[in-house]
Amino acid sequence: MRKETNLLFSFLMFFGASVFLFPISSGASFSIGGVQAHHLTPNSILHISIFVHLCEAFLGIEPYFDLFQYFFHLKSHPNDSKVDVVGGAGLQFHQVKQPKYILYDLSDKVIDWKSMWFYIRNLSSSLPTRTPGPPVKKSSWNSKGSGGGDQVNFLLEEIERLKADHQICGASVVTHWSMWRIQPLQQWVHLGFQYTGGADPSRYSRSKITKDDLKDRVLGLLKNVAGTANSAGTFSAGRHPREINPENYQSRPPLPKDVPLAHTDSSVPLTSFVFGSN
Repeated sequence: MRKETNLLFSFLMFFGASVFLFPISSGASFSIGGVQAHHLTPNSILHISIFVHLCEAFLGIEPYFDLFQYFFHLKSHPNDSKVDVVGGAGLQFHQVKQPKYILYDLSDKVIDWKSMWFYIRNLSSSLPTRTPGPPVKKSSWNSKGSGGGDQVNFLLEEIERLKADHQICGASVVTHWSMWRIQPLQQWVHLGFQYTGGADPSRYSRSKITKDDLKDRVLGLLKNVAGTANSAGTFSAGRHPREINPENYQSRPPLPKDVPLAHTDSSVPLTSFVFGSN
């Protein structure tokens, strides 16, 4: 790692298939229990990407942290006694919770990704300050959030409805953000359910994705994808959520102490993923 304060390093797999780009969704900061982006595995970032877009485009709310903690926890890689500096923390489902989520199988072809790194410029210190060393496991890594509650239970019912009525799965979510030509973890001008179409300023390309590129993108991230994924039932500026008032469905953890000023200068609500501080 170079000493220049205006340079950070990242990994090609984090950017492949339009999965990852700082700053994270909705002008947010990125901090999970002291874990930074380079501490995570590519599949962990894919978990976050799918969750963020599921919330914004399919549930019609900003990313709901209690729901995220209901499904996921962090685990040291490769184990607690030996933690890698790069990729030393991975997101996994809490036991017995996975069947309540949308179905997808992560690719097992993510190999040799640590050697494919590059530098990126940290313009105006807009990215969080990097912390050297491996991630330090905290009790909050295994937190289950509020453990439920009326809103989480309602959102679980909404996910079940999406699966039953529209056969929504992980491939549906990846297909949808790829067709929208956005990156779920980029800084948005607005949230996903406010997407305005082909001229939306959050799009990284005005051109439509081809069927072949779309297929390659989905199959490059997920395995065991059968047939064409359905992405019906989504929300945008032209189709607002009916049952849910987005302003009433907010679950935001406290922002980490080192949030750059650039992240707090946005009209979009800040959303960070922080597994506590203990």
